[in-house]
Amino acid sequence: MRIELAADFAADYEGDDDGYVWLEGWRERVQPRVVRAIYDALRADPRFSAVPFSRGKSPSAEIEIAVRYHASAAKHG
Repeated sequence: MRIELAADFAADYEGDDDGYVWLEGWRERVQPRVVRAIYDALRADPRFSAVPFSRGKSPSAEIEIAVRYHASAAKHG
C-alpha cells in the first residue's frame, strides 16, 4: 500500500511558509490511525500475521509491514 501526499496552497504561497505544518499534522494525527486500521484489518483474519518491518528507512518517510500467511490456521479456521 502506498499513499502519496500532496498539498495545495494559495497562488501567493512562497516556499515552505507554513513550515510543513500540514505534513506534521498528517504524521501526528492521521498516519497513526491509518496504520492502526491496516494492522487491525490484517490481524482480524487468523490466517495472516502482520508485524512492523524495516529495511533501514525512516518510519516517518515510509512504514513497512511484513504480512505472513499461515496455512495451518487456514485448515483450522
